[in-house]
Amino acid sequence: MKIEGLKTIDYEERLKESSYKKRLNKVMSEKEAVATFLHDGDSFAIGGFIQWRQPLSIVREIIRQRKKNLSFIDESAFFGMELLVGAGVLDRLDLAYWPIRQVGGLVGLPSVDRGLKEGDPRPIDIGGVLKTPEDKIKSDEPPLKIVDWTNFEVALRFMAGALNVPFMPCRSSLGTDIPKHNKEIKVMNDPYENKPILLVPAYKPDVVFISVQRADRRGNGQVWGFRGTEYWKARAAKHVVLLTEELVSVEKIYENAGMTVVPAYCTDAVVLLPYNCHPSGVYGCYIWDLLYDLRMLLACQTSDGFSQWLDEWIYGCEDHFAYCDKLGWANLERLAKAEHVINRIPA
Repeated sequence: MKIEGLKTIDYEERLKESSYKKRLNKVMSEKEAVATFLHDGDSFAIGGFIQWRQPLSIVREIIRQRKKNLSFIDESAFFGMELLVGAGVLDRLDLAYWPIRQVGGLVGLPSVDRGLKEGDPRPIDIGGVLKTPEDKIKSDEPPLKIVDWTNFEVALRFMAGALNVPFMPCRSSLGTDIPKHNKEIKVMNDPYENKPILLVPAYKPDVVFISVQRADRRGNGQVWGFRGTEYWKARAAKHVVLLTEELVSVEKIYENAGMTVVPAYCTDAVVLLPYNCHPSGVYGCYIWDLLYDLRMLLACQTSDGFSQWLDEWIYGCEDHFAYCDKLGWANLERLAKAEHVINRIPA
């Protein structure tokens, strides 16, 4: 056993964890996957993009298991980030886009807004640009650190992690203030043209949770529609958990082998979990449940409303299937039928 920073590493336990990728049958429950691969103090990411194919059931399960001191990175997050910030499970948040602007009198991410203005549930420091006023900080708890990147920079960080190199170069944000406030971005003159260039550090999260339309027991995951940066995330992360709408045979995977974005050698666990992205949508499976999102947004405008929402929709549901029972399977099937009018994946 060795102390590394603030984390205690049990090498025998880590050796055991590495064996998951070698299994021929990686199927487990969502609860087991979160408990096994995501520990207090870890870093994690999810697949998808904003309201499409983001496995929000995992966000609910992380909160349900009361994980703490986590770091979360994503290109663009939506209500999953709202839940994580409001529930107080994060110490650090790295991302490029967050819908904080008010639309029709509503705040896009009320928990982030309350954190910035009131220090509730905890103060926030965002890259040296914004931070909670000192007179609003109610405790000695360290602030939630939010680090600002561009979408391209976040993608490059995952790419560097996947390629096992320490950084990736880019020039796209040289004309912005991001390098000024984000001190983790290094600016130098490149050795070939002697022109300014940015270096963004590699990112290797402890675990990434990726939702796929189809997977087999070995962990080959297939994606139709927008793929985002799943290819790089799966290769950068130490552990990969697939949440699949459908569990199929290896032979079925071979019928459309080119759709396999996450291969078995990257995958540690496969969770069969229909509608795992709700209220986010999944191409060919079900549409985005905008009305549910609006109800959640309205409820979470106040701290008390957010707490009531957590109690009703997360702590009050034993697991994802209890959550679906509460939603009503008929309502979920309606979302599926609406998507099937526009998009379908091969039978």
